[in-house]
Amino acid sequence: MSRIMNGKRLLRHLALVFALLLVVAACGDDDDGGDAADDTTTTAAAASDDGGDDGGDDGAADEPFRVALIYPGTADDLSWSNAWFDGAEQAMAANANIEVESVELLDDPDAVLQQGSAFAGQGFDFIMIAHGAMVDPAITLAQQFPDVQVCLAPHHPGEATGGDAQPDNLCWVDPAQHNANFLAGALAALVTETGHIASLNGFPFPALTRQPEAFVLGARCVNPDITFTQQYIETWVDTAIAKSAAQSQIAGGADVILSATDSAVFGILEAAQEADSQVWVIPSYYESQSLGEEVVLTSAIHGLTFTSQSIIDQASKGSIGAKAFVEFDATNNPEINAPLYDNIASMLSDDDRATYDGIVAGVRDGNITVPDETSGDPTVGAEGSGTSIDPASIGCG
Repeated sequence: MSRIMNGKRLLRHLALVFALLLVVAACGDDDDGGDAADDTTTTAAAASDDGGDDGGDDGAADEPFRVALIYPGTADDLSWSNAWFDGAEQAMAANANIEVESVELLDDPDAVLQQGSAFAGQGFDFIMIAHGAMVDPAITLAQQFPDVQVCLAPHHPGEATGGDAQPDNLCWVDPAQHNANFLAGALAALVTETGHIASLNGFPFPALTRQPEAFVLGARCVNPDITFTQQYIETWVDTAIAKSAAQSQIAGGADVILSATDSAVFGILEAAQEADSQVWVIPSYYESQSLGEEVVLTSAIHGLTFTSQSIIDQASKGSIGAKAFVEFDATNNPEINAPLYDNIASMLSDDDRATYDGIVAGVRDGNITVPDETSGDPTVGAEGSGTSIDPASIGCG
């Protein structure tokens, strides 16, 4: 267990208890979306912030707002969990009354429920589970502790988990990670020399599956005939398994590989660095060019830090509505991106650069609609969906 609190934060806390009782509220300049207790959906704009507002006029608080953050990786994995950790640190930096305690490497439903129950029993105000495969533990935890706000991300509620199945104190948070994967796929299609791209994925569930499926859909937005292969490697962290799988994809002709997993990406990067020809890797969740400029094509940045800070801010204000669903996508989360690095931009022709810039603009302004994983028609939450959708139907071309 790691506490997200540095020396400066501790001094602020002591000052809070023994002297000033000063609250500096977390940033937030939009409608909070939670005024009505029976709201079932909170827009992403309601949870967004600009990082600069001082909400201290709300008055001092005698007790800290205690947040428990649960994730499957580590706070320094340069991936999924690191991004959530960073957002929690930003939330504390913006609001001296917020305290966050995190637990790492929780990937078992029973362990998540046990740890969440321990936090709830200790009087924590908010439990944030950053693991989309933990839907059932989140529901059970919220049912057992109705006075504790529980949120889970990423998840888009359907009939099985919305409505009566969703306790009032449970919120679903869905950063549309696959928007970044779509952009990364478009760039992959512009760069590949073999016309064959691939993805190595952690585990198959809709919030994860949408990532490789949106990746190939983005590539098909550029080249409808591109070759795509993928494999679920059943791990987030095993670099040896990831390296072996990457070597197999490279041997099969893939020269761009998306990593839809966590720290296992280091195995994929190693395979690319050892390859006899140029192979590009696209790490997910975190800015990753520093992992190897010679092999990192771009980073599928899912806006998780922005999401983490925003939802902690909302919880601290008590503005998450009953049965809430908070959505983020590329139209309202500025961190969602697949950056075009200078060395990659220099490889593109003017026409290719214009094509990529046009696709990015289309996704950001909504003219290109990246499908959701479970709602609407079409969807990208099932394996094979990204290769069956007509790119023109979502605004490509």
